[in-house]
Amino acid sequence: MQHQPITTTSGLTETAPNLATPDSERREFLLKAASMLGVAVSAGAAVSLINACEQTNAPSGGGTGTLNVASQAALQNVGGAVRATVNNTQLVVIRTSMTEFLALSAICTHASCPVNLPANGALSCDCHGSRFSATDGRVLNGPATTPLRRYTTAFNAMTNVLTITF
Repeated sequence: MQHQPITTTSGLTETAPNLATPDSERREFLLKAASMLGVAVSAGAAVSLINACEQTNAPSGGGTGTLNVASQAALQNVGGAVRATVNNTQLVVIRTSMTEFLALSAICTHASCPVNLPANGALSCDCHGSRFSATDGRVLNGPATTPLRRYTTAFNAMTNVLTITF
């Protein structure tokens, strides 16, 4: 046992046993380390949760998917739009010209609710009122602050098939 100097009320210096032992110091260190680990894990979980709330519904592996335009009556005319699920991704597909299409995520970036088909140049979310441009997915009105994800499209007029890149 170690002793440490102390001063008594009469002004004398004496030595007294040091009550801090290697075991108690180790215990204190482990408690502090466990507390720090808890804080780090909690912060990581919070960041993941925040990122999940802001994510669009993009598939994780990338790649491409196809949509048979001939089977979609609304896509036969410029300005027509459909909701479609391609490669497990919910999309709004809009025909912007005879040879061009716009594919946007069909999930609002604010709270992951589905967006409606375009009306008056905008896709709206009924959950909290966010509105997005039907020409590029940008936010027109919040509470959403992130635009809808836009996917690259390529249309083959010979086969009437739209290829969407994720």
